[in-house]
Amino acid sequence: MCKDLLKADEVTRLARALHALAHPLRYRMLCLLGAGEMNLQHIANAVHTSHSNAAQHLQLLEKQQLVRIRRTASRIYYRLSDQRTLRLLAVCRHILG
Repeated sequence: MCKDLLKADEVTRLARALHALAHPLRYRMLCLLGAGEMNLQHIANAVHTSHSNAAQHLQLLEKQQLVRIRRTASRIYYRLSDQRTLRLLAVCRHILG
C-alpha cells in the first residue's frame, strides 16, 4: 500500500492532514464532531478553549479538508467532511493508545 503513496504531492498532503490530527485539541474537536454538526461556540465550550482559539484550530482542519463549514446569518457550523475520519482516529487510539 505504501508504494502507492510515493508521489510527492500525495505524501505532502497526507503528512499535512496527519499533522492536523496530531494536536490534542483538534483531535478532541474531531471526536466531538463525530456526534454531528455543531456551532463554533458549542465546540469551544465543549473543549474548554476560547472562541478565537477554537476558530483557528477549526480553520486548519478545514484547510486540510477534515471538516466542512456551513454559515448562517449569525453562526458558523462545523461537521466532519468524511465519517471515516472517526475510524482513523479509533485505529490510531487502538494502535498507539
